[in-house]
Amino acid sequence: MRLQVTQENLNRALSNVARVATGRNTLPILSNILIKTTNNRLTIAATNLDIAITNYIGSKVSEEGSITVPARLMQEFISSLPPGVIDLKLDDYKLNIKTDQYQSVINGISAEEYPVMPAITKGQKFTIFHTQKSLNSGYFCGGKR
Repeated sequence: MRLQVTQENLNRALSNVARVATGRNTLPILSNILIKTTNNRLTIAATNLDIAITNYIGSKVSEEGSITVPARLMQEFISSLPPGVIDLKLDDYKLNIKTDQYQSVINGISAEEYPVMPAITKGQKFTIFHTQKSLNSGYFCGGKR
């Protein structure tokens, strides 16, 4: 796997998805997030076997691939980077993260060991847009004291 993605988009996706992947799970792999590439998009997903969240990010993909990495470590490192383009490269089970000024290697686990993400077959499927704006509107309508 080899790709380029912006720090802002990756950080936003990681902060959304990493909430599900906590360290208090019975299976150690559930504290990881799944990172994979499909059709020039980066997919970041996490599950705790009750809830699953998947986030798609537009990116420049050179090579397809997938891996799981510790959610908290990945989120904290990416959030500490300055805005700009991040290069992600997978060598065996090591994810190389590189920017203009920083670089790091995060050890991962094979994506085949990650639980299968449930597919929605029945019911309604919806996408949430402008969540922050909606919450701020509700806060304003409720008033402040």
